Amino acid sequence: MRQFQYKIVILILFLTLGCQQKTQNKTDAETNIQSHGKDSLTIDLVALQNKGQLKKTTLITVYDDPVYHSIKRYNAIPFPELLETYTSIKNLETSEYQIVFECEDGYKPMMPLQKFISVKSFLAVSDLDAPKGQLWLPIIKDGHEMKAAPFYLIYQEVSTKDVDFKWPYNLIKIHLVPNSENIALLFPKDDAKAEIGFQLFSKNCVTCHSINKIGGNMGPELNYPKSVTEYWDKTQLKAFIKNPASFRNGVKMPTPTNLTTKEIDEIVNYLEYMTNHKL
Repeated sequence: MRQFQYKIVILILFLTLGCQQKTQNKTDAETNIQSHGKDSLTIDLVALQNKGQLKKTTLITVYDDPVYHSIKRYNAIPFPELLETYTSIKNLETSEYQIVFECEDGYKPMMPLQKFISVKSFLAVSDLDAPKGQLWLPIIKDGHEMKAAPFYLIYQEVSTKDVDFKWPYNLIKIHLVPNSENIALLFPKDDAKAEIGFQLFSKNCVTCHSINKIGGNMGPELNYPKSVTEYWDKTQLKAFIKNPASFRNGVKMPTPTNLTTKEIDEIVNYLEYMTNHKL
């Protein structure tokens, strides 16, 4: 009888210790997950929304919305809160990083992180002007209907004429990328003339087009494995950049009204330079 009772006591101790160990392991795992989130250089916005972590919004009005071209009201979250909560931005030298906005359609605009955090930015999670039962109004751009969902980056007190500030919609992820892993790899260090084209390309083209797999993928890769300047007549290429719709029906590439003929020449010169600087 005593031997039986002894076995029962041992079994209870074993089960108790096992439960405590599982609880401890679970606690450790949760701590690691939280720690990893704050150490990250990437924010998956869709994942946060699915976990119910993007509900504390405030009403933000944009008086000159560059996407909808009207006064707009949004439910939005201050962007600095997201960066401080889910990335290691507090431990970074912000002047050495770019912030990259990844959109569902392949658009990947980027800008210097230090410049981005110097202004009031917000993540819009819904459009207060949308019809009842809808989160967003559709965006009409160059005759095409575009999707704003799931998120749209907006600002207050930023001029919409300042092209250095990006207003990406259809936004899904945020990346903080060291300059050395991005812009620096495309910089023409040994050619001052190509540098002019690089600056123009970085401001106007890299959001949609990649070079050596760096940049957006809404449009085609322009340098790898073959440069666009290797298979397209240069005169025709410049004419296409100046007026894409004159070459292709229904083309998504907008007409770059802010670029002069000389600036288009500089961009093509940079593309020619990169022909000898592939992956």
